[in-house]
Amino acid sequence: MSATSPAPALVAEGLGKRYGRVWGLRDCSLTIPVGRVVGLVGANGAGKTTLLNLAVGLLAPTTGSLRVLGEVPSGTAEQLARIGFVGQAAPLYDTMTVADHVRFGRSLNPRWNGNGARRRLEGLGIDLARKTGQLSGGQRAQVALALANRTSWSGA
Repeated sequence: MSATSPAPALVAEGLGKRYGRVWGLRDCSLTIPVGRVVGLVGANGAGKTTLLNLAVGLLAPTTGSLRVLGEVPSGTAEQLARIGFVGQAAPLYDTMTVADHVRFGRSLNPRWNGNGARRRLEGLGIDLARKTGQLSGGQRAQVALALANRTSWSGA
């Protein structure tokens, strides 16, 4: 890799995570280039969520190695500010409005400006004044994605 080439978004080599005697992920090797959209597909229990939790530093690997944007995942605020992650259950508060969530994003991410998230949500016809508990499942997912999307952050 040349000095001007960005590090891949994710590089896993022989990655594994064991929970007691049970493997949640075993011998996973893959490279995801920066700027690509990737879908993780597999049966329940195949390790998709475990891989993502390892990638954001919520779990530590049992075996192998993992680098995200050239660094070992640590789960620090600085590192997490460079990554967008939405788990299976959208982490939204039902009694807060969409606009409240956008403002809340500012307090959680030092690089946040909120304008990209607002534009995305307004473009999708999602009313910023509605409480997220009143939204459909698809709309809730869109709110969570807008909050996690790097294009919603300043300096992106």
